[in-house]
Amino acid sequence: MARNRRTIALSVIAAGLIVGVLFFKVSPSSSDQASTNPYQALPVDAGLYNKGQASFWDLPFLDYFIIFGAPERARGWRPEQPIKFSHVRHVQQSKMECQYCHWSVAKAAFAALPEAESCMGCHKIIMGGSEYNKSVQTDADKAALAQAQAEVKKLAKFYSEGTPIPWQKVHVMPDFVKFNHKRHIKAGMGCQECHGQIPEMPVVQRASSMKMGWCVGCHRERGTSIDCTTCHK
Repeated sequence: MARNRRTIALSVIAAGLIVGVLFFKVSPSSSDQASTNPYQALPVDAGLYNKGQASFWDLPFLDYFIIFGAPERARGWRPEQPIKFSHVRHVQQSKMECQYCHWSVAKAAFAALPEAESCMGCHKIIMGGSEYNKSVQTDADKAALAQAQAEVKKLAKFYSEGTPIPWQKVHVMPDFVKFNHKRHIKAGMGCQECHGQIPEMPVVQRASSMKMGWCVGCHRERGTSIDCTTCHK
C-alpha cells in the first residue's frame, strides 16, 4: 500500500515537472531584455491601421497596381532619393528618435524633413559607416563602408553649397486633401498606424495606399468627424 502511494506521489511530481517545462518559460535576464531589438523581424505593415485595407473586400495586392490615378499613390511606392538614407541604420542601430529629425510632427500640420545643417551636426564628426569600422573587415563590410561614406559626401556637398536636399515625397496625397499631423499625434496615433514600420525600411516606401475608405474607417472607429470638410479643401 505504502509502495503504491509512493509511486503515485512520484508520478504526480513528474507530471508537475513536465507541465512546468511545457507551459512556463524562464524570464529573460535584464541583459537579454536590453539586447532585444524591438523592430527585429517585424513586417512592414505591423501596426498599420487595418493592415492598410480600406475595407474587408479591399484585397491588399490590388493596392500595388494603380490603373486609374497616379502611380505614387500605390502601395510600395518608393521613389529614388538624392541620398540613400537608411532608417534601419539611424533608428534601429543608432537609436535615433523620429522627432529628432521630424521635429514639427507634433507642432504643425506637416512633418518637417531635416535640413542639411541638422544632418551635418552629426556627420561633421561621423563620416558614415562607423558600424563597419572593424579591425577585420569582410569584402561586404568594405563595400558597405564605401557606400555610406559616398552618401555622406553627397550630404556634405548640399551643405557646403547651401542647397536644400531635394527629397522626393513618398506619402503623396491628392491636392484636394488636407491632413494635419499635429492633430493626429495629439489624438494618440502612432506613426506606424499610417506609415507602417519605417524603422524596418532601408528605403522608405508607401505601406498603404491611404484610400479614402481607409481614413474614414479609422475616423468612424475613433468617433471622429467624417464630415467632408474635415479632410477635403
